[in-house]
Parts: sequence; C-alpha cells; structure tokens
Amino acid sequence: MNLDAGVYIVIFYMPKDRTIQIGRLGRFRFRQGVYFYVGSAQRNLSARIERHNQKKKTLRWHIDYLSARSEMLGAITIPGPRELECQLAKKLSSMFESAVHGFGASDCRCAGHLFYVKDLAKI
Repeated sequence: MNLDAGVYIVIFYMPKDRTIQIGRLGRFRFRQGVYFYVGSAQRNLSARIERHNQKKKTLRWHIDYLSARSEMLGAITIPGPRELECQLAKKLSSMFESAVHGFGASDCRCAGHLFYVKDLAKI
C-alpha cells in the first residue's frame, strides 16, 4: 500500500469576512470561521497538503484560491481509494454547513467538498 496516497481533510481558518473570486466558479463571500476541505491524492499526498499551505502558487484548483487567503490549521489523512473522498464529503455535509456549492467537486457529482463552521469550540 502506498502510504503517501489517500484522502484528506485540510482545515483552514478565515480570520475575517472576505469575498474571493474562485476561478470560473465565481465570486463568493467567505465568513470568518473554520473551513474543512475534502480532497484526495493517489500519489504525493504529503506534497499536495504542503501545496495547500503555500501562499504563493499558481492558482489552479478551487482550493488554491481559498488557501492563498486563509490560514491552514492542519490536515487529517486517511489511506484509501479516491472514492472515499466523496463518501467523506457526504459525511461532513451531514455535520457542517456547505460553504460553496460545487467547490472542489468539478470531477464528481457531489454538492461540494468545502464545509464551514463559525467556531471550532462548537464541534
């Protein structure tokens, strides 16, 4: 089994309300609070997560636009197939508010892969 592959949840903190252009998806208001992003990498998982922590990068994916304007708090990785990404997103959608419809879900049928909570203490 490749230990540098699987699905992940990256946790970001948005220190103040901001409106951010997310590529062709559009402009969205992001409220101050905590955001959970679900993604996958079937190779180089650690490099993918490190990319999410970089501020200066080519803005390629939806998450790049958010991660460049927020603070990464940490990440949770889970070994498993790519299909687990959507299962995990579905589970989080039952626990948290969906942040932006379609965010991070260009290649699947999920409503989105980004979730919001105002305060971590309420979890």
